[in-house]
Amino acid sequence: MKKIMTEKLIKERRFKGLIVIMDGLGDRPCEVLKFKTPLEYADTPFLDKLAKNNVSGLMDPLAPGIPVDTHTGVGILFGMPPTEACALARGPIEAAGINLEMQPGDIMFRGNFCTLEKETHAETHAEKAHKITILDRRAGRINHGTEELCANLKDIPLVGEITGSLFPATHHRCVVRLRGAQLTANITDTDPGGNSVHLGVQRSKAMCYDADVDDCADADAMQTSAAINQFSDYVFEHLDKHPINQQRREAELPVANGVIVRGGGMVMRYKNILEKLALKVAVIASESTILGLGNLFSFTTITDKKFTALVDTDVQGKVDRAMETLKTHDLVYIHIKGTDSAAHDHDPIAKAEIISRVDKALSQHSFDNIVVGVCADHSTDSFRGEHNGDPVPILIHNPLGRRDQVKKFSEYHCTQGALSRITAHGFLISVLDAMGYISNFKSGDFDLHSTVF
Repeated sequence: MKKIMTEKLIKERRFKGLIVIMDGLGDRPCEVLKFKTPLEYADTPFLDKLAKNNVSGLMDPLAPGIPVDTHTGVGILFGMPPTEACALARGPIEAAGINLEMQPGDIMFRGNFCTLEKETHAETHAEKAHKITILDRRAGRINHGTEELCANLKDIPLVGEITGSLFPATHHRCVVRLRGAQLTANITDTDPGGNSVHLGVQRSKAMCYDADVDDCADADAMQTSAAINQFSDYVFEHLDKHPINQQRREAELPVANGVIVRGGGMVMRYKNILEKLALKVAVIASESTILGLGNLFSFTTITDKKFTALVDTDVQGKVDRAMETLKTHDLVYIHIKGTDSAAHDHDPIAKAEIISRVDKALSQHSFDNIVVGVCADHSTDSFRGEHNGDPVPILIHNPLGRRDQVKKFSEYHCTQGALSRITAHGFLISVLDAMGYISNFKSGDFDLHSTVF
């Protein structure tokens, strides 16, 4: 087929491109899957066919062995220089993902609704107020009622004429906005992280040289940390008695009576190779992080109530919408979050099942005149339920491209692919090259470490 269409396609315009990002796709062998990875276990005849007739390989999102978060991995795949992607603050991305109104000087935080419980054995009232146990970092992955929980938590007066507001995002996620004078993002998180949840809710502090000091020369950081702590306390007292949580208690569901935050930052202008190339780009996604990145880069962002961040997402609907969008755009991304969510929930079977659904959805379309890249933003280990530094399997379908000897799309088989082991930055450049957008540039136009051009 490739030889028959070669002369015709060479005379036509550049190829359009589709990049499928299966979040957290890479994994390790699982006993429940007979010591296969979810990708190896999944039924993927279409992806195997693409791998057999094109080129495959492994991709390090940033560098070998370094785990990255979704916003870093996807940021690079969206065209950010790697150094800038590493410095991305998650808060402004989440805010952009829900189209939140922001002003210069605002500090935005990414948050989780969570289930909290005050300890009762503290010796003093002040000590008791600061010792709050986290029973569930995601409040049972609450997926309804969050708008009501946030309704009366807007412009709450805090220290130093600062105000705090809470906004719902995707499922258990939310956004906290601090507004006022003398704010800074140079403070620590209140979210201890999944591996340190036993430590309970953290008190935010200024990022001083000595993290344990009670005072700091950075007055703005001292005030900002005090404001976020005050807001967190207020939210706990308000939500614990909220009718939504009364209903959840009666239904024996984890209550969403608190918020833990991380990734505070201010919005700024970011560089992007796709803007430099003047490509019209669209993103089909469900998660506010991905939609937020798209909005920050002025991509067309497309979502739907049927598109979720869980394994129940409408995969076929996402693929169908992407193919329709390609009629008016040069490059379209499809982001599938359910693969990562399943791994975080220690459910490799569900992860394999959604991979199979992605394969089936893609098989319903023809890609004869489209460059297709299949990748992930990072690997997520289903046994440990967290990101790791393993490379992810990748493939690039190029109607006029080479082919290698890989016969199946999996972590194991892709080790033998012609793409070898490249970075996410290199993967994106390779896709753009296959589309015909890199050939006019010279090697001196590239800076692979800081800016792209």
